[in-house]
Amino acid sequence: MTSTPGVLSAFAIILIDLLGRAGLDKVLAWAGGPVMIALWAQLQSVLDMVSGVAITGVLQGLTVTITQVRDPRQEHSLLKIALKLGLLTSLVAALSLALAAPILSSWLTQGKIETVLIALAALVGLLAVIPATLNAYWLGKHQQQRMLGLALLLSMTWLLVAATAWMGLSLSKLMLVQCGTLLIIASAIWRYLRKLSQVAAAPANEAEYFQKLMRFVPVGLAIGIMSPVSMLLIRGLLSNTLSWNDVGFLQALWRSSDWVTATAAGILSLVFLPRLSATYDSPRFRTEMMRASLMVLIPSAFLLLFIYLNQRAILATLYDARFVVSDQTAALFMLGSWLRIASWVFLFGLFAMHHTKLIVAGEILSLPLLALLLWLFADGMTLERTALIYLFSYLVYLCFNAAALLYSRRTTAAQK
Repeated sequence: MTSTPGVLSAFAIILIDLLGRAGLDKVLAWAGGPVMIALWAQLQSVLDMVSGVAITGVLQGLTVTITQVRDPRQEHSLLKIALKLGLLTSLVAALSLALAAPILSSWLTQGKIETVLIALAALVGLLAVIPATLNAYWLGKHQQQRMLGLALLLSMTWLLVAATAWMGLSLSKLMLVQCGTLLIIASAIWRYLRKLSQVAAAPANEAEYFQKLMRFVPVGLAIGIMSPVSMLLIRGLLSNTLSWNDVGFLQALWRSSDWVTATAAGILSLVFLPRLSATYDSPRFRTEMMRASLMVLIPSAFLLLFIYLNQRAILATLYDARFVVSDQTAALFMLGSWLRIASWVFLFGLFAMHHTKLIVAGEILSLPLLALLLWLFADGMTLERTALIYLFSYLVYLCFNAAALLYSRRTTAAQK
């Protein structure tokens, strides 16, 4: 089980990521205002789409599966298969996006982002899979302290991009810095992973492990593609029905809530996913689910309430005084964010139980549902209505995940 130093390391990893992203957003707000924030977010969604098909799929499967093996040779075999499968799935996504870059540039950014930048963001996403593979391997082995060191190394990317933005350079220069920095880091990690995966493995189990990891590929395609695509569509739709300025304001509100939602997701992933995976077929699973719920939902409720009560000061601090939304928008969005966190508790339970088909089905009811509803109710769109639709979407997603986990537990119990 995860040790106290491991839990503390997990919190430190989450904090490093949040501080890095918040610091970069602050500089971007100073350098280019709400429009720069929105356009940078679009490029990062392209990056997330490429890396996400591996991170939320094969690499999530690597973490879950590696907690259930004890032989180091089997661990190395799993790592080798996951590295190849993860890179292959992300490569297909990267090539697809590069080919579709002209359409994406015109349709989702009205030509504000050059085609070459979309292709470059896809390349950065492919490079991100390499350190993510090492992260997933260490997480399955409960080695959060090593993950902390890697997080510190990767934070150099945010620091250098922020420095580039501070100098007033263009969006294309920022992407080049992000790509170059990650290329250097990924090259070093690639050599380490190759050396580690070449340790004598147990060949008899490779076919079995390949099949286990392949079960997570559809999950990666569902979450890794649908979520970033949905975010691209959401920003594109709102830029037409509202404005890029309003998209920047919504992105700022989203980032403000990320201090809570990303922390909750990090705790569920870095602390509870290995624990749930190790106990998924025992009575202790229910205890771990209850512990996860208490640990993330109660603090999250108070923290999101704090953000709502102080949203003007928080947005001004994280960005600047131009970033303002109504109290109603903030209230609906924070409540929706709490429902989002609650849905993740059940989602990670489904991951631990290997119920990938239910995860794929449920993914349609999160960000894709939000994008669909924003399109259906586009006439007369406001930020308040956007926040209300966001809340409703995650209420549906929560209900599905809770019902799916309850059904899965009853089915598993009946089979014993």
